[in-house]
Amino acid sequence: MRLVGEVTVVGTDGAWDAPDVGSRKARTLLALLGVAHGRMVAVETVVDELWGDAPPRQPRANVATLVSRLRARFGTDMIVGGRLGYRLGDTVRVDLHDAAQDITYAESVPATGRLGAGLAAAERGLELISAGTVLADYPSPEWAERARSIQSGLLRRGLHAGAECALRAAQPAKAQAWAESAILTDPLDERAYGMLMRAHDAMGEPARALIAYERLRTTLATELGTGPVATIRDLHVAILRANAMSA
Repeated sequence: MRLVGEVTVVGTDGAWDAPDVGSRKARTLLALLGVAHGRMVAVETVVDELWGDAPPRQPRANVATLVSRLRARFGTDMIVGGRLGYRLGDTVRVDLHDAAQDITYAESVPATGRLGAGLAAAERGLELISAGTVLADYPSPEWAERARSIQSGLLRRGLHAGAECALRAAQPAKAQAWAESAILTDPLDERAYGMLMRAHDAMGEPARALIAYERLRTTLATELGTGPVATIRDLHVAILRANAMSA
């Protein structure tokens, strides 16, 4: 199940874009369950999100009808539950949560040394969450906003994890690209600036590393009235010293 972009379902029998998944309410129900991913969503919550202050006379029966239609289309194991609530079945995968697993693995790799696997996991995770905005067709609901916040956090974490793996795997150009993407997302991302400096230095471009430091220092001073953290300052000094010794 894909939440990035519009709600879509992909199975062994094909793919169903948003209009083919079902009615707007059916797609909303799937989206709610997809965001919860494995956690039971109470029927009362579903009713509130589908009908707000104007529920039908028999809201539980209406929800059950939507569930039955989705099960008929995608299989009985798509949604489990009943009178008290519903959740996605154990075999259903959701892109946002697959990305979280990949990125969490990539973050753990520097401690294990499996850099190739970490790079691949970071790439998979970033590909899953970079294709668009999560639940783009649900701009207002608070639960959709939470999902978009998760997406933003995963994007930042994935770029950091990928850049760190790339640096340790002696692939500084890839680390540079990911660090720059993180900075575009957040111009105050000091960790990304540090990895960008390390990437430039590893590529034999200390001058560009120093320029990156100055850009960070100026941005922090302008926006926050502060300076880089100690680890970034120490990196800056180390690059300056190494550059002076090689001059």
